[in-house]
Amino acid sequence: MRMDPFSPREGKELAWKGVNMTLTSKEGEKHLLTNIYGDVPKKNVTAIMGPSGAGKTSLLNILAGRASSHGNLTIESDVRLDGKTIDPTNPNNRKLVAFVAQDDSLPASTTPREAIKFSAKLRLPNTTTDDEIDNITERMLKELGLESCSDTFVGGPLLKGLSGGERKRTSVGVELVVKPDIVFLDEPTSGLDSFSAVQLVNLLHKVSNAGASVLMTIHQPSSEVFASLDYLLLLNKGRVMYNGRVEGVPASFGELGYPCPPNYNPSDHMMLVAQTVEETKLEADGFFPADTRDLPPVEKIGKSDATVDNTERVSKTTELKLLFEREMLNLKRDTVPLYIRFGITIFLNILYGLIFQGIGSKSTADSIAINSRFGALIMSILSVMFGTAQPALIALPSERPVFLREYYTNHYSVYTYFVSRFAVEAAITFAQVMVQAVLTYFLMELTMKFYTLVLILYAIAMASTAVAILMGAFVEDVAVAQELMPLLFVPQMLFAGFFIATDLLPDYIRWAQYLCSLTYAIRLALVYEFDDCSDDGPDGIENCENLLDYTKAKELDIYVYWAILIALFAVFRVLAMFSLAKNASKFY
Repeated sequence: MRMDPFSPREGKELAWKGVNMTLTSKEGEKHLLTNIYGDVPKKNVTAIMGPSGAGKTSLLNILAGRASSHGNLTIESDVRLDGKTIDPTNPNNRKLVAFVAQDDSLPASTTPREAIKFSAKLRLPNTTTDDEIDNITERMLKELGLESCSDTFVGGPLLKGLSGGERKRTSVGVELVVKPDIVFLDEPTSGLDSFSAVQLVNLLHKVSNAGASVLMTIHQPSSEVFASLDYLLLLNKGRVMYNGRVEGVPASFGELGYPCPPNYNPSDHMMLVAQTVEETKLEADGFFPADTRDLPPVEKIGKSDATVDNTERVSKTTELKLLFEREMLNLKRDTVPLYIRFGITIFLNILYGLIFQGIGSKSTADSIAINSRFGALIMSILSVMFGTAQPALIALPSERPVFLREYYTNHYSVYTYFVSRFAVEAAITFAQVMVQAVLTYFLMELTMKFYTLVLILYAIAMASTAVAILMGAFVEDVAVAQELMPLLFVPQMLFAGFFIATDLLPDYIRWAQYLCSLTYAIRLALVYEFDDCSDDGPDGIENCENLLDYTKAKELDIYVYWAILIALFAVFRVLAMFSLAKNASKFY
């Protein structure tokens, strides 16, 4: 099978030298990595080990193109694949590698079969047939030992699912479908029991024997796992302390005066020496050897060396279709948040409807009645704003780990992801608005047309969610997003004109009212509800005019209000999309 990651191939050798990472501050320069060198021979599994802070993950990220110079951080490197120089940060080179992060960022309600097939459909050439994708998926499940749990949910904090070992093997399978030349793994055995760790390393040997070069960081492996590795790069204080075959560790340390005790795990002994002996003493004893390799002259890698050419990628339409299908499937399976969202909407709006029952039928000549109807409209608009913007604000932070992994590994573009999210969210928001409109409109007996109320509520909902998503694009954590919710809602209410007349706002902040979608939604609702109070006599007309004047709602400006709401929605959506794209590209 042409794209079978386990089918034999020649393989490629990864080598690097002169890798430096320096952090500059007021106190001076701090060298995080100093002249790091090493290689991953063809069809071998190489591990990077070292004490905490030695630079293991930093080196792995540099080699995988997930770290680059920025700000006060300077990175230098000479990375070669089969003797040809490559720029790991170049997106075109990402197709050459697979990266499995320490955290298994997979959608909780997907299954191993679905996750692997989803990756294959998006990342394999568009000439790959459905039968080939199915065969690759089944082969992958078999080789990964996932056949018995292939249709089990991955799971998460609130959803029972796969074990740690099964989840890690699924993450590996998702990346292997592209038949990579190099596989990077960041502490893949972390959190696994001894048996699961051995299973995973055996799987990596299958991958390397097929021709891929495997490089991983690992923290204090068991003796069985350590013995199964081929090559070791030991880092200490950001320098190379040992580089060579794993079986050579006991002899090498013994020759330098640090023999490994009998029946002692060599990796534990090695780490003990690295952590307890001073760097100057280790260097005097012969550790931290210089790079004596004779690398060939520099030759840049060509486009033909890539595994999958960009011209062979699936279309944006296919990306959008697959993302939309996954979003809908996740909604269907993970129904609890949806039930809670609509349950709260139904409960609160029945409560509002009962409190303000029949308020629209009362005479506007009664100043108490007209103020109460004003309050009813305000509550309806605020309710839909809170109810739709809150879920939108935490949506991106909660999906961020999955999105970043898939974006980095070239599953799809930011724009197709954003559009698919928008399509699903717009449909859910409309359903939520309809539920609210039905409950409040008829109980309150409002005078505006029903469809007018629906349009106003939907407009404020979409505009508010646009601002929420923009904020969410800058937030990495759900807890932080929740803390930011007052920042999203309170300014809107302060500048909308119903707590304080906008004319009374200080001049230097009065301009903020024009950026608040709530302002225009309220003005629209007031114009449609109170534009004709002639049936209630002179007092009714006067009360309506006074209310409209107080809130600066003018019938002549009604189309301006609609246009501004639409413009705010569009501008904040576009800003959110570009912000997400910029932050995603800067993340690695």
